[in-house]
Amino acid sequence: MEKNNVSAKEALKMLMDGNKRFVSNTLNHPRTDQARRSMLTEGQAPFAIVLSCADSRVDPNIAFDQGLGDLFVIRVAGNVARHKILGSIEYAVQHLGTQLVFVLGHEKCGAVTASMEPAEVEGHVGAIVEVIKPAVYLARHQDGGNKIFSAFSYHFFD
Repeated sequence: MEKNNVSAKEALKMLMDGNKRFVSNTLNHPRTDQARRSMLTEGQAPFAIVLSCADSRVDPNIAFDQGLGDLFVIRVAGNVARHKILGSIEYAVQHLGTQLVFVLGHEKCGAVTASMEPAEVEGHVGAIVEVIKPAVYLARHQDGGNKIFSAFSYHFFD
């Protein structure tokens, strides 16, 4: 399979068109048949990279009404992009030719909520929270306070 040749602008339009179908409950569930599955055994050429929270309520393939092999989805609590996540993004750009990196936020993110609390979070979850805390601090010291965390998801899912 060859690298993807969809421009970032075209990819963004495809995501937005799919999201409109999701919001209006007119999903197509495209490219999920046996022919598509067989084609994907030859390789992948996703048109967009989506960095999404691991939250089970927000599935990028469904929220953007895309099929198998369309999106290179990376999911991690709080959208925390550390070395391994960045390596995955670099792979899709360099080896698959994907032009668009889309960071999908959502409301009521547990990782963001935990990072806003004064109590220390233990274990590996604490490592995620520590990465998010600087953004929380910046948001709290800008006009509008915590509104920064809901603006993105409001635009795409209301």
